[in-house]
Amino acid sequence: MPPTAAPVPEVPADPSRVTIARAIQVFTAEFAEHAAPNTQKKYGLLLKKLRAFSEERGYVMLDQWGPIDVREFRSSWSVKPQTAAKNMSTVKAFFEFCLSNEWIPRNPARLVKNPRGRDAADRRNEQKLPFSDDELRKMYDACETKYGKQEIKWSRVIHHQRVEGQYARYNHKWTGQDLADFISVSVYTGLRISDVTTFHIDRMQPTGEIHVRTTKAGTHVYTWVPESLQEPIRTRAAEFGPYIFGEHQTTDMNVVTDVWRRKLNKLWSLCGPWKEKPTPHRFRHTFARVLREFSVSLHDLARP
Repeated sequence: MPPTAAPVPEVPADPSRVTIARAIQVFTAEFAEHAAPNTQKKYGLLLKKLRAFSEERGYVMLDQWGPIDVREFRSSWSVKPQTAAKNMSTVKAFFEFCLSNEWIPRNPARLVKNPRGRDAADRRNEQKLPFSDDELRKMYDACETKYGKQEIKWSRVIHHQRVEGQYARYNHKWTGQDLADFISVSVYTGLRISDVTTFHIDRMQPTGEIHVRTTKAGTHVYTWVPESLQEPIRTRAAEFGPYIFGEHQTTDMNVVTDVWRRKLNKLWSLCGPWKEKPTPHRFRHTFARVLREFSVSLHDLARP
C-alpha cells in the first residue's frame, strides 16, 4: 500500500487582512448613502473591473495590490486620457478609503500620477473657454432660421422653377425657440446641463432670483435673471408644466441630458464651423464671463 501524503496544515486566517471583495462592498455601501445615482453607477462599473483584474492576477486580499498593479490596471483601460484621469481619481479614493480603515499600510495609487500631455491640457482649456458674444448670436440666429427646418427641394411636378431660401418645418416636439430658451437659462444661471434639463419653475422666485446650488456649508446661492427671461420661463411653465423643458419618465440623468446634448449638437452643426469645440459646460464659463463684463444683454443677442 503506497504511503499517503501528509495533509497540508491549514494556515489560520489573519483577521487583520481584508479581502478585495469585502473592501469593495463596504466602499460601495458607504458612498451609496450620499453619492448621486450617476456617480454610484460609475463607481460600480470601475470597481467591477478592479475586482476582475484582481481575479486575473490571483489576488484575494486587499494588501496584495502595489503601485505597479495600479499602473498596469490603468493601462488596461481602453478609454480617452480624460476619462482615465477621472477613473484614477476613483481608484485613489477607493484605496484612500481602505487606508483610513487601516486595512492597508499605504495607498498604492497615491504615487501613480496621470500622464499629462499637450492634448490633455488643450482639452481642459477647451472646457474653460466661454462662448463669445458673436458665438452666442450665431446660436440664436440658427435657432431662429435653421433649427427644426429643412430646405424645400425643387420639384418639376410642384415648382416651375427652383425655390431659393425657403424652408419647411419638421413636425417635431421641440423648436428653435426651445433651444434658444435652453441656452438663455444655461447662460444666465450657470446651471449644469442636468439642472437645466430638469429646471422646475419653483427654482425661480417672484423677483427673478434663481436658486443655483447649495454649498458645502448648507447656504443657498442665488442668481438673478432679468424680466426678459423671467417671462419666457413663466410662459414655458404654463405651456409644458412646472418642468419647463419637459417632464421625463426616466430617472436616469444620463438619458435625460443626452436628449438635450443631441439637440445642442444638432444646433451647433448648423452654426459651424467652430474655432473651439462647443460643449454644454462652456455655458457655465459664459455665465462667469457675462457676470464679469455685464455689458451686453443676452436679450439683445437673442433678437433676430
